[in-house]
Amino acid sequence: MHKRAFTLIELLVVIAIIAILAAILFPVFAQAKEAAKKTAALSNTKQMGTAMVIYATDNNDLLPMAFSRRANGTWRYGTVHPCPYNFVISWNDVFVQNQTKCQWANSIQVYNKNWQLYYLPGQRDIVWDAAADRLAGVTPTKAGLTMNGLLHTYSMTMVSNASSVPMLWAGMGNSAGFGRAFSNPSLNCEASWTGDCKFNAGGSAGGLGDGNFQSATYGFGAGYKVWLYSGGVPIVRTDTSARHQKIGNSVSAAWVAPGSTDYYNDPFAWVSTDGSNFVYYGCSSNSGFYYHCFFRPDRP
Repeated sequence: MHKRAFTLIELLVVIAIIAILAAILFPVFAQAKEAAKKTAALSNTKQMGTAMVIYATDNNDLLPMAFSRRANGTWRYGTVHPCPYNFVISWNDVFVQNQTKCQWANSIQVYNKNWQLYYLPGQRDIVWDAAADRLAGVTPTKAGLTMNGLLHTYSMTMVSNASSVPMLWAGMGNSAGFGRAFSNPSLNCEASWTGDCKFNAGGSAGGLGDGNFQSATYGFGAGYKVWLYSGGVPIVRTDTSARHQKIGNSVSAAWVAPGSTDYYNDPFAWVSTDGSNFVYYGCSSNSGFYYHCFFRPDRP
């Protein structure tokens, strides 16, 4: 019986059809993968927000400390804290460890019971500590979520609009701290200040301090982007509602003033087209103190 083989033209046609189908389906697969990451990230963010609220319920309605306090009463307001608290050898003085346990990422772990929830799928590691300064046997947390530091020890009942005020978000964008966690933005209390450090709508958070937004100056390095998924990041509000939010009121290669000053609905006035640079909005009180509008506990 004569067997008929494929001709060269038929093979080329089949290959062309496969190539066309691949060109159509690969973007679909990429979108599906992105959607799966967003779903997992929202789940992690939601669970972390719930842990924060349970913490507050057990602690006189007060949210956790965004940063720790030294023995002399001053505040580590602009510090990336070890996470877990005993990961960094140079922080392993017993008194310092007890202080670090109070920082939000460490203090709520008893409520979420899973260090992996701090990480959002797709984030890259930012390493601050040399291998020699990492305690053997301690698994570093990949902390891609950051606390809204303006809520440092703030009362839940004093939050003006719980469905609007961010509690946790991907404040490092596409990056996660390797064994380190911090707040963004953060209250900026003077290094010598030993009094209370708390958001103050009409003035200083402590001493002459107000608010501070952490940026790429923290050493995020090449490859850093403010976005994580689809031009945005996951955010959980103080009422534990979580959703993905697009950020960057104006996106362009060079700084262009945004067409609107949407202070309370977008943390960034401008983001570069590659996501590596930004300008953020802010609000000044009548007395000249500056807090980030989007994160203010008294925001509308």
